[in-house]
Amino acid sequence: MTDRTRQGMTTIDTRRASALLFPIAAFLHAGGMANQEALDIFAAALKKVSKTSVGRKMEHIGHPTRYADIVAMWVRNKRFLDRRGWPRALRIEGRAGFAALVRSVAEQADPVAVLAVLKRYGNVKRTKEGAYELVRPFFYTSSSNGMAYEPVAYFLSDASSTLSKILKRSKRWRGPDLFWQKTENVRISEATAKRFTAFAKERGLLFLDELDDWLEAHSEPKRAGRRQRRRVGLGIFSIYSDRESSEASP
Repeated sequence: MTDRTRQGMTTIDTRRASALLFPIAAFLHAGGMANQEALDIFAAALKKVSKTSVGRKMEHIGHPTRYADIVAMWVRNKRFLDRRGWPRALRIEGRAGFAALVRSVAEQADPVAVLAVLKRYGNVKRTKEGAYELVRPFFYTSSSNGMAYEPVAYFLSDASSTLSKILKRSKRWRGPDLFWQKTENVRISEATAKRFTAFAKERGLLFLDELDDWLEAHSEPKRAGRRQRRRVGLGIFSIYSDRESSEASP
């Protein structure tokens, strides 16, 4: 995301927009669709979006990794854990308070603003004693009436980037064997869909926690020279189709 703002709204830079659209364009081109037909479809989609009301409000919060790193530090660093090894409820100030936690990850960040975002999306709650308790082990980015904009943009960018690399990969590719896997079933009732989503979310969090530990154990120190590094990880998302399209051909 660019730091430029226009009338208080953060804008998307053209490079990120191009990165999001490239794999879609490449996919349509590889499937035999003519350029003009693709342009006409995209224009129609933009027109439809402009007339569609979005149910949830989108909020700009800045780079999402900062919040994820703060939560990860809270979960792992001994300064912020109790005797059982669980994240402590933190007061704002103090050597091992919430402000110290935030500044240990992002020195220039405003702890009050960070706390407001974490509270708004249900990651943190205030205790009766006036401290703040972490209630989720990962950074959640949506609530019942709102979503954080940048995490959605990064999710789409990650998915597009993965697909783009798979499409462009040649025999000379020396990177990791990127993959795109999923499991699904088209004979699921509404009630079962809710049960599955809850089950998958619970198991998915356990799996992500295991992967997070692995990545942390194999990561290099922040100041370990200037050698080129890569951002790697794994994302999990749920699938829930419209009723009329659940058995439609791709």
